[in-house]
Amino acid sequence: MTVVALRGVEEEGVVDELSEGTAPADTESAASPASFVTLAAPGKLIEVSGGAAGARLTTAVALVRQAQLEGETTVWIQPVGGPLFPPDLADSGVDLDSLIVVHIPEDRGAAGIARAAELLLRSGGYGLCVLDLSAPPPARADASDKIPATDRPVPEGMSVRTCPRGLHGSAWQARLAGLARAHGCRVVLLTRGSARRDSLGPMVGLRLQPRRERRGAGLFALRPDVLKHKGAAPRLAASELRRGPWGLA
Repeated sequence: MTVVALRGVEEEGVVDELSEGTAPADTESAASPASFVTLAAPGKLIEVSGGAAGARLTTAVALVRQAQLEGETTVWIQPVGGPLFPPDLADSGVDLDSLIVVHIPEDRGAAGIARAAELLLRSGGYGLCVLDLSAPPPARADASDKIPATDRPVPEGMSVRTCPRGLHGSAWQARLAGLARAHGCRVVLLTRGSARRDSLGPMVGLRLQPRRERRGAGLFALRPDVLKHKGAAPRLAASELRRGPWGLA
């Protein structure tokens, strides 16, 4: 199954219905919902997490489009054979001529993706860099091997901090976060994981877990849950309406 980006649409009535469901329970203690694009300000690490049924790519594509509207050059780094599909990106409003896509050999893994991002960001020529770290871990050759820490079940009520295979500690995040601040760019990390797992590390400034909900024939509501917003007051992200690619019922 190909994971695709969902294009934004505006239809009277449906948008109003979505906004009604995002009001905080206590309006005095919580700020009004804001677009996740607004929350994802330049100069920070932004983690977009979720499972296979989430909307990681849709969220990341919206951030790419926003950066391009701001006149920035964007880069997307993914493993060879990654899920990007250029026609869907173009249909979502992405300028393909301003998007550089880098494919990293599978044997380099997540560490290769992080290293490529660091080298590119040091040039200061990019306003947004997406690192697709969401690829599932490779199959184990020996079934007798121990279960990787990232695949072990999480006990009830306990959160776990995990890194993609091949990445250890938080030094790589510190370098990317420093480059994001120095050059005023967005660094977007796409990861697999549920809300019960901690963010990748303390350097992550914003963590979103987007969910998609069907609202009609080919129409979906994108609901990004804000799991972490470092240095800011708790805030909800507004739901946004998206239309799937033609032919997606």
